[in-house]
Amino acid sequence: MPKNLLALVAFAALAASASAQTYVGSFRVQDGADWQTNPQVYSGLEAAALRFGGAPTDYAISVNPSTTQPSTITHSAYYSPWGLACGVFPEDAKIDEGAPGYNAPGGNNTALSAYVDDNCLSDETNYVWRVQAAPALNATPVPGLGFWGLLSLGAVLGALGMRRSRSSV
Repeated sequence: MPKNLLALVAFAALAASASAQTYVGSFRVQDGADWQTNPQVYSGLEAAALRFGGAPTDYAISVNPSTTQPSTITHSAYYSPWGLACGVFPEDAKIDEGAPGYNAPGGNNTALSAYVDDNCLSDETNYVWRVQAAPALNATPVPGLGFWGLLSLGAVLGALGMRRSRSSV
């Protein structure tokens, strides 16, 4: 009986820590404005917030095309660096040297954006996952069904275990 209870507790802990990330969509780097219009520079997270609403902290970005397994999130994104080939960088990276905008001042590596039509191809897609928002600091914790359900289940299993041990004597 203790082994079964231990297994149940371990399973419940694993379930409670399950990922709360949900796939919401994708965007291609070149879906952004043309580089010659000097568009704003965006990190992968900022581009996700622009496309899907909310704040950059609401998202995680992946270059892995799996849209069903949160464990495949890479926390990286495809980017277009000014004057260089498309590449993969951290999801929060961006470079904007000189005056604001992707094409100012111009020159190799003076800008890095995850949302600009410059030198990335159609297969450089960033996959966007919404992450569970942190609870507000002034939130009042309320016991949920999970806690009471586990407590009740433990009581029932304990009663069944005692019943079996008494009947086997």
